[in-house]
Amino acid sequence: MRITTLSAAFLTGLGYMSVISAGTLNNMTGTAQMYDPVGNAVMAPMPITGDFDDSAGTVIIDPWMFFGMHVMSEIELLPPGTHTRPGAGTVTVAPGQVGGFIQTDWAASTDIPAFIVWDVTTVGSASRYEPVDSDGDGIPGHAMISGPFPGFSIAYELDVGGSIPDVDVDLNVPGGLTQECSETGGTSVNLTATATLKGGATLGSISWAVDGADAGTGSSITPFLSLGEHTVEVTAMTTNGVTDTESTTVNIRDTQQPSLDIEFIDTSTGMAITEIDSPRVSYVEVRLNSDDVCDEDPAVSGVAKPVTAITGGEVIRIQGNIQDTDMPTTAIEVTANATDDSGNKEMDQAILNINN
Repeated sequence: MRITTLSAAFLTGLGYMSVISAGTLNNMTGTAQMYDPVGNAVMAPMPITGDFDDSAGTVIIDPWMFFGMHVMSEIELLPPGTHTRPGAGTVTVAPGQVGGFIQTDWAASTDIPAFIVWDVTTVGSASRYEPVDSDGDGIPGHAMISGPFPGFSIAYELDVGGSIPDVDVDLNVPGGLTQECSETGGTSVNLTATATLKGGATLGSISWAVDGADAGTGSSITPFLSLGEHTVEVTAMTTNGVTDTESTTVNIRDTQQPSLDIEFIDTSTGMAITEIDSPRVSYVEVRLNSDDVCDEDPAVSGVAKPVTAITGGEVIRIQGNIQDTDMPTTAIEVTANATDDSGNKEMDQAILNINN
């Protein structure tokens, strides 16, 4: 996206607005675009070059590629007024505008006729020719009425005779577009921007937005991004108001399992134990310790079950009543699971031996 503050002057040759040198051959750069009858662009803007000869009243566009074939266009410049050309119909060029009658060779078709009308404005030491909707269909350009593309519009945007103050900005994410969560809830992401100035432009500012909200200024920022996808935008602006914006999507994910550790604590001493070596009743606290880089409180649950060691032919005696049941055990086995907010799971198992 570019926003440019423009002014205008008059070219003496044909009486239309321009700052190109009258009576000379001027270098030209720009882009070519084609729209279908409902306004959809049928290609990405194609860079073009050529010669703008105001003394001859012509524009010669160097060959460019369209669907694998060379496009060669010659344009007859038209001053304000109403103009009719075979195969193209009629076009009206308003005062202050420049018109063009385009004849194009492409593939097996020759002399495909079309009209175009430009608004012409001054940018730096050059003139910018911006195509307008000259037939009122809401689409830049003038719909063709003959040739292989009836209803389609060709739109040439031209920069003629000088340098155009401009800026291109590149957005960089050194850590990659997908990064791992590194602290509770997300991670801090390093974002950098490089602004390339053209045509003598001077950089005015670089500003950032994350998910549509202001995120800072300068050539680099380090915002905290929560889990999930985030739209990051950077805009570079020159001192004369030309802007360029680039955006990307950064995804913060959590793929790391939480840690999990099971401890048995003797409540009488507060010490961790791995076995009970006493015939008396012991009180043991089971601690399920879990930690996670991204989730400060993983969900933890566990189960405990008695374990009885046996040998072949041994008889296990279980004696009980309604109130309680006594089972001789040789160990307690605890199995636990920890799950973080992203669904990552970890399991641990520990055994407390009981020596009778």
